[in-house]
Amino acid sequence: MKIYLSQFSEEEISAILSWTPNQKFLLEWAGPVYRFDTLREQLKKDLEFSLEYPDKFQMYSVVSVEDSQLIAHAQLSIDGQNSSAHISRVLIGNENLRGKGIGFQLIHHLLKIAFVKLKLNRVTLNVYDFNHSAILCYKKAGFKAEGLLKDNTKFKDVYWSTIPMAILKSEFPI
Repeated sequence: MKIYLSQFSEEEISAILSWTPNQKFLLEWAGPVYRFDTLREQLKKDLEFSLEYPDKFQMYSVVSVEDSQLIAHAQLSIDGQNSSAHISRVLIGNENLRGKGIGFQLIHHLLKIAFVKLKLNRVTLNVYDFNHSAILCYKKAGFKAEGLLKDNTKFKDVYWSTIPMAILKSEFPI
């Protein structure tokens, strides 16, 4: 399945809500910033910020080329002063579409935006150490682990560790 990225819109918030069954799942794909009970409002606020400050923050809808169906979501935070960006909140919505290469295509599109369009030097992301499929996807895209943040996120009585990853423009085959 081929994809393209488009500007996230308020109409697509409902899809993200439908893809997110509970706080644990939300924490897995979005990190600790979003809360399950206020997700709609937080997404609206972030969308407003992205529209006002596209040089700092961008929200993307991932759409199937074949049928124009919304299938995923991702965000890009931009640090122009340091010529870097951070990929976050990557979510392939439909479980049946996971593991089919969509994540790799999505990351590749984001890296092209960062390195070609925005002319940045470095892109980072964070992934929980138990998310093996995402780690493999990011490594395939050229990201390298830069350590381990041990037990840095707590969900109920369990601690999760985070792997920060990065890629430089010089490491990206354009």
